[in-house]
Amino acid sequence: MVTLCQTVLPRIGAMRAFRAVPYAVCVLALAGAAACSSGSLQPAGGGGGGAGGVSATGSAAGSVKRLAVTVSGTTVTPAPAQVDLPVGSTLELSVTSDHDDELHAHGFDVEAQLKAGTATTLRLTGKEPGVYEVETHDPALTLLTVAVR
Repeated sequence: MVTLCQTVLPRIGAMRAFRAVPYAVCVLALAGAAACSSGSLQPAGGGGGGAGGVSATGSAAGSVKRLAVTVSGTTVTPAPAQVDLPVGSTLELSVTSDHDDELHAHGFDVEAQLKAGTATTLRLTGKEPGVYEVETHDPALTLLTVAVR
């Protein structure tokens, strides 16, 4: 004859072992999210091994971040993303396009002409907090957004 203790106790032990699984999943998810938001961005084409195509020099305020963007047809590389820029810092944006176009940085009131195959550099200094788009006109493409904080 099998007693109740012989059939239930092993199941209770197994249930206790599985209680930790949701906690472990949460810890791993939070660790992954923290790693993704590290803010360590480096130039595209390998200048430090980071992701996103941005590099920075100097201290937070008064520093210069550099970003290289390439436009090929309607494809923007690296993919459009948000770049954080402390108030008082400068973003040096180098854009190379496969066609002639016009480049416009909203909020900075800066425009430049793009010549096919030639890099055009804009220096954007964050003066007013806000989120601003940098775009081309023909075709209308958003290259990135700049979050001045």
